[in-house]
Amino acid sequence: MHALRLHRATLDDILAHARAVHPDECCGAVVREGDVERVVRFTNVQDRLHAQDPTTYPRTAQTAYTPDPREQLAAERAAEKPGAGLAVLYHSHSVRGSYFSGEDQARALFDGEPIHPETAYLVVSDARTPGEARAFRWNPAANEYTEVPVEIV
Repeated sequence: MHALRLHRATLDDILAHARAVHPDECCGAVVREGDVERVVRFTNVQDRLHAQDPTTYPRTAQTAYTPDPREQLAAERAAEKPGAGLAVLYHSHSVRGSYFSGEDQARALFDGEPIHPETAYLVVSDARTPGEARAFRWNPAANEYTEVPVEIV
């Protein structure tokens, strides 16, 4: 499994997104075309879902995220262009630091299979260490997402 390589400006943009919505969690994607990385910020609709149905959605945006489906679909479609790809799906953890929770893993799977097997998942946080960023990729041998290094280029 290979490291996640990101431009410094890309990681800085993701961290700025997390800081802008803190204490809520942020979410978004990085669409890569060749060597060009574009951060696509999604609206976290978790609070709206929680307000509409707190039984189904017991957590608020401070401890959970749900990307606006239209925004996520637009990013996925942009990544389908020739020469493009969905390099990263990211979100922040406002309280406990960067880790790939059981819920994060469950949301990245459908029927036990990765929804985006070639896409890295990046979790950022300032909770433990300012600018903490940890990446996770699908590991078929382990049948789960495992941590990979983040290389800043």
